[in-house]
Amino acid sequence: MTLEFTGMELAPVALRHIMLRSCTLIIVSVTRGKILRTEEEVLTQFDEWAQGNDLVRAAVLTCSRVDPEGTTDFLSDYDIELYVADLGPFRKNDSWLSAFGPVIVRWPLRPRSTFDEKWITRLVLFKDGVRIDFQITDQTSIEPDAYDNGYRVLLDKDNLTVGLNAPTFSEYIIKRPPREEYDTLVHEFWWNATYVPKHLWRDELPFAAVMLGQTVRDKYLRTVIEWFIGLQHDWSVNTGLCGKWFKRYLDAETWSEFESTYAGADIEENWQAFFKAIALFGKLARIVGSSLGYDYPAELEQEMKGYYLSIRNTKRSADANK
Repeated sequence: MTLEFTGMELAPVALRHIMLRSCTLIIVSVTRGKILRTEEEVLTQFDEWAQGNDLVRAAVLTCSRVDPEGTTDFLSDYDIELYVADLGPFRKNDSWLSAFGPVIVRWPLRPRSTFDEKWITRLVLFKDGVRIDFQITDQTSIEPDAYDNGYRVLLDKDNLTVGLNAPTFSEYIIKRPPREEYDTLVHEFWWNATYVPKHLWRDELPFAAVMLGQTVRDKYLRTVIEWFIGLQHDWSVNTGLCGKWFKRYLDAETWSEFESTYAGADIEENWQAFFKAIALFGKLARIVGSSLGYDYPAELEQEMKGYYLSIRNTKRSADANK
């Protein structure tokens, strides 16, 4: 039996064929009722195009779809690195993308390099919801350890990939910080955290929120959490870009404390989130420092907390924002 639902009705679930006991559930993409292609369909379509295009000499699949410990879902993109004989046609326009279906949006707007002049970036979202991230180069050789974080050779017409080493998946493993790195980060944290209470007191939410989110939490607190997780797992795990896998590794209590560092637009919520963030930072930085034999500046923490509280408790005049 086949059941069909629109993506609007089942948006949270995978937009692909799902085997449910003896029933095949076909979930239709929210993008104009298109059925999302399966991985097999996408890669078969790619192979047919690449085999028939003389410019394409090799292709390598990377990232989440080749990570043995990773998981994929309907939002997982296809990261494909193309080795071509001539970059010219790919720099000129995107007409070649039509082979993979109608496009909704792409980045960058026009073909160009985004991280290395030897490569062209084309990140593409197609109308059925499939996303393919192409990186394209005309390099004629590949370093043996170029794909240490995993790869799958999709195509190789010229034996460009024969010398590739087996991946170790170690590049993004959390590294034990040396003493100087630890000391520097801890002291920089207590300096930069100052900007949050300063601008919350002034009722300048945009600046305060950026400093709380991007600096206090995403730069400094995130690093200490990574160290804390690395310490617990003998420096053998990867928590993903921007800590996206923190929840996998943190105990329930620590995860709840981390969640409490997020706030909405209310100034008071941001005050509370700020003090939760500095408390968690201090707690985890102490644990990491103690375990590694590094001194934690407890006196500095107490003095800075007192300073932040003094700002918090200073009354504002009625015309403070005038």
